[in-house]
Amino acid sequence: MKKTLREYALENWTLKATATFLALILWLFVRGEPGPERVLSVPLELRVPHMMEIVNERPTTVEVTMRGAPFSNMWFGKFLPSCVIDLEGVGEGEHTVALTPEHVKVSKGSGIRVLQVSPARISIILEKTISREVPIVVPMLESPPEGFEVYSKTLTPPTVLISGPRSRVDALNDIPTDPISIGGQKQPVRYFANLNITDQLVRTTARKPVQVDILIGPRRRTHTIPRVPVALDNAAFTTTPGHIAIQIFAPPDVIGRTGAANFRVSVRTGAIDPSQLPGRVRPSVQVLDDFGGALTVKGTDPQEITLKRRR
Repeated sequence: MKKTLREYALENWTLKATATFLALILWLFVRGEPGPERVLSVPLELRVPHMMEIVNERPTTVEVTMRGAPFSNMWFGKFLPSCVIDLEGVGEGEHTVALTPEHVKVSKGSGIRVLQVSPARISIILEKTISREVPIVVPMLESPPEGFEVYSKTLTPPTVLISGPRSRVDALNDIPTDPISIGGQKQPVRYFANLNITDQLVRTTARKPVQVDILIGPRRRTHTIPRVPVALDNAAFTTTPGHIAIQIFAPPDVIGRTGAANFRVSVRTGAIDPSQLPGRVRPSVQVLDDFGGALTVKGTDPQEITLKRRR
């Protein structure tokens, strides 16, 4: 004869009630356990003021001692606490921050209690973020062959804007590119070189390599071009002497093709106070053809001439 559900429920009811009571007591005992202690490495988050930077080495993680229920979801990797240090409102300089359990952020209702943080304190050095434009320099390896030399280097762009902590940016007078080798070169060459910024705290917005145009040619020597006439912009004035010599620096083949007609020497009288005449002035020298950068002016003889009114 089949038993009803009620009969099954009442069968050995005292034994069943005792078992249920013991299970409840055991559950309350386990639930009331403080749980095991665990030491976790958690991320250290530093919140710094706007336009400020941390310049010293500091830990990226800290060791946190926690206690929680054995079956807390933290132990299964579903919960990741973090240690947060808020530095908003502090100024430049060194700051010692004590790390306490209150700095560790845990989820509410997780049943986790933070007992200790290690290290107990950290030192933070803050500096203002500044920007500055500095020139670019190109280190060159080796040299052109015997009988040749570098006439000039042209960089595009010639400068770069850098930013970073105040002390790091102020310490840089220029920014180098990767070295360039010009060994064996006898004619103009063009390279593209990347900036080589070794300080990881110094940044730049430059994205393209620097274009480097290097003018190379036969070795130059000094030569003097005599009797180059001095031109005036006002016929009411005259100069003594009326001609000067120009010292140039150029390769032999260019020297053979260069004469007084390749230069214009002039004096602008409009900016001169007539009451100060006669007076000494420095003439301006214009090169009409520098033969692709191979010719440069070293100076004039004399360096100054006398300007006076005509009688």
